[in-house]
Amino acid sequence: MAAPKKKQGKTSDQHGTTQVKGTLAQDYVTVVGASYMSTMEKLRGQRGNKMRFINQGIRQLTKYPPGTANFSTQRVFLIFKDDYEEKLLTALKDVVENKHGAQYRELDTVSGLVDFIYTRQRRGREIKQLDFFSHGVVGSIELGYELDKRDSYRLRDAQAQMFKPEAFAYGAKIYSYACRTGLGIDADFKVNEGEDPHYERSLAQILANATKATVWAFPRRSNYDTTYGTKAERDSVDGIRKQMSADKATLEQYQNQKVAYKRKLVAHRKAANNESAELPGEQPPVEPKPTVTEEQRNLVAHDTSRRYYENKIGYPLDALGAYRDVRSGDTPDGVPKQLCEYKPA
Repeated sequence: MAAPKKKQGKTSDQHGTTQVKGTLAQDYVTVVGASYMSTMEKLRGQRGNKMRFINQGIRQLTKYPPGTANFSTQRVFLIFKDDYEEKLLTALKDVVENKHGAQYRELDTVSGLVDFIYTRQRRGREIKQLDFFSHGVVGSIELGYELDKRDSYRLRDAQAQMFKPEAFAYGAKIYSYACRTGLGIDADFKVNEGEDPHYERSLAQILANATKATVWAFPRRSNYDTTYGTKAERDSVDGIRKQMSADKATLEQYQNQKVAYKRKLVAHRKAANNESAELPGEQPPVEPKPTVTEEQRNLVAHDTSRRYYENKIGYPLDALGAYRDVRSGDTPDGVPKQLCEYKPA
């Protein structure tokens, strides 16, 4: 970890100065878990839930600082590939690398993630931020939940303790959007009043202690239900498209009127032999204001991207990323309904 080093000047210790040494090249890393489909989802061909971790991971890439030409800052997208079709992974790689300028890598065991983190220092790099999008249970981030490779994809305390602090930058942050990473007891529906949640036993705290980074995690289950927007937002897309079409038609009509007005004005000034003459009793057309907001256009753009990839590869991949962030779920009750902070002990 590249920590600030104090250098004392000739003043008293009270007035000593702190100089921060130049940091190593820094990585901003998104880790996306594999996602299973229930039998009912497979029968109905509903693939939106299967894509939620991927699309949230792409959204996270857009929040990182842009990568630099000399790789002093780099965005990285790691995905646990089990049960993702090859055509999906190929399209995803293209989106990650060519649309977001990030490094793309597929993993097939949790040891691959441990190795990636371990080699940061040897490569002269350090992790500034690490984000997990995955299933989770108390005590583990389930990067292959319910899949055949779940045991070799599971991130527990043993793997977390292999994450060395030297791989992380000073002030690094880790975010887990997996369920109950921040809870230390196996509570399912409720943590009773007076019952100790034992946050100090949570995987979030173990990660913080091992890496010396600040960890943010949910003590409750996480909820990906607004990945594509709220129900009201999703239901509004078709209506917004109609508004956009109407706005386009109105704008085209205005542009035609504007051209006709200018032609008429030129002819009138020529006939009057007066370059400043105005058309009597006639005003230039007024440009119409759009009825669709920028936020609504953005919502439609996300929907358009998912439709494009669903038609192309059969999965609603969103090249723009998820529309909204992961939020806290409702259970277990009795603990905060938000991301909580876990500092190194």
